[in-house]
Amino acid sequence: MKQLGGALVRAVILGIIIIAPSFILPDMTNVARELSMIIAGIIAAFVLFEYASKSPGFVDFRFAPPYNRFRVAILAALAVGLSLLCRASVSGDADILALADMTMPYTITPNSPVDFALGKIASFETASNTELLTRVFSTAFAIGIALTAFMSLLLWVFKWPFGRSEFNLWANLPTFSPAEVSLTGKRLRRDGWVNIIISFALFYAIPFVFPLIQEPLGPDLFGNLHSLVWVATVWAFLPAVIFIRGTSIIKVSRILSKAVIPK
Repeated sequence: MKQLGGALVRAVILGIIIIAPSFILPDMTNVARELSMIIAGIIAAFVLFEYASKSPGFVDFRFAPPYNRFRVAILAALAVGLSLLCRASVSGDADILALADMTMPYTITPNSPVDFALGKIASFETASNTELLTRVFSTAFAIGIALTAFMSLLLWVFKWPFGRSEFNLWANLPTFSPAEVSLTGKRLRRDGWVNIIISFALFYAIPFVFPLIQEPLGPDLFGNLHSLVWVATVWAFLPAVIFIRGTSIIKVSRILSKAVIPK
């Protein structure tokens, strides 16, 4: 019963995060809010069944908190933060806009991820102005990088995973293919570095998907504040969680390499 209660709480929290932008952003239609609630319900149902089950499913490090709480925190910060920024651009809230402007000198440099994404968006005809797009993607990148660095450092420096004597590698990495015991550490270390490389590449790879989703989700993907928030959120969120996964796997491989196997 306790496990079911915890799973229900997690499902509700994630559902609230998914629907939050549709209630924060101005001039949202009832259809958009209802669609957000349907999507939130589907995702919440997946989380409920995943965490209510005693056996491993698809979620990595399910039994090694606070790993997944960090991922949810990054998603919440991006979705809610960017929604507040877009609302401020309409209402003219100078304080929030000033905070967004502070990120630009650090995020917009030649060939930076933000500069590359904005360059791809420039090929679209959109009602959204360049100033808003720049603020949104700069803020998304700053939030993603800052929280990724902070949370990766916490997982690496502190004694995570807690309760190492009871840590089950296969339960916490259900998608990891088993290997010989002598090769497991090397496989984990390799997979960890592959995840880190992919996380950096995604910042430049995801903008190539923009033209593919512009037509089915359009006609103005970046002119609609709701879709703009979620595109920027996904663009910053995926690299963040994959980087954290990579550093976490490398730490687990390091723990395994230092483990003393009794004879």
